[in-house]
Amino acid sequence: IPIGYADGLKRSLSNGNGFVLVNGKKASIVGKVCMDMTMINLSDIECQEGDEVEVFGPNISIQQLAVKMGTIPYEVLTSISSRVKRTYIKE
Repeated sequence: IPIGYADGLKRSLSNGNGFVLVNGKKASIVGKVCMDMTMINLSDIECQEGDEVEVFGPNISIQQLAVKMGTIPYEVLTSISSRVKRTYIKE
């Protein structure tokens, strides 16, 4: 997937320590998180190029991600680079 440590995804999530959701199913991170890419295991997930991948959001909280990264939620939020698209939702 086109996100890596230059975007704020910490290398501590490498080698199965972290996961993302693809079509609502958990896909483990395999290998090392690279600068601009992260490899995930899709062997049990029916998907195709262009499907949405959730790194954090409604189903994976910043708190959960922070625990996996060994840090605090504020560090996760402030490390997200400007290359990552933001969507602001007003309640």
